[in-house]
Amino acid sequence: MDIFGPRSKINWKSWHSLWYAVPLLFGVFVFASRARVENDAAIMQQTSYGTITDCERCGRSGYCCNYVFPVDGEQYTGSSRSDTYLLFGHTAVVYYDSQDPTMSALEDFSRQSRRDRNFVYILLLMIVALVAFVLYSKATDREDSKQRRT
Repeated sequence: MDIFGPRSKINWKSWHSLWYAVPLLFGVFVFASRARVENDAAIMQQTSYGTITDCERCGRSGYCCNYVFPVDGEQYTGSSRSDTYLLFGHTAVVYYDSQDPTMSALEDFSRQSRRDRNFVYILLLMIVALVAFVLYSKATDREDSKQRRT
């Protein structure tokens, strides 16, 4: 066995290459369940005005903001992503689940659900493309082996 030799390339003609779809399937289940929870919350969604307590950049495209908001005379805290930077003390609309005010966001739950659902569709499309590529590779391999035999 040559440890320092060239690495073997992926054999796309093997059924084992379908294991690359497992992380994609995991992503489908995670984001589909998130979309379902957010869609359920969107049905019972209510709004309140909250006060931004902290907002800092997180990731490439957004900010993570902490906020406080009142519901029926009780104060709740939350943390959510925001597309724009919100200053300390700024008043913002907070969307929350009327059954569970601890579930809150600075973005409409139906919009979050729609974004997660679209990501699920992209992952499913990637899985279909991977399976189609493996099937195509196996089909061309069979044709090549038939031509070599004749």
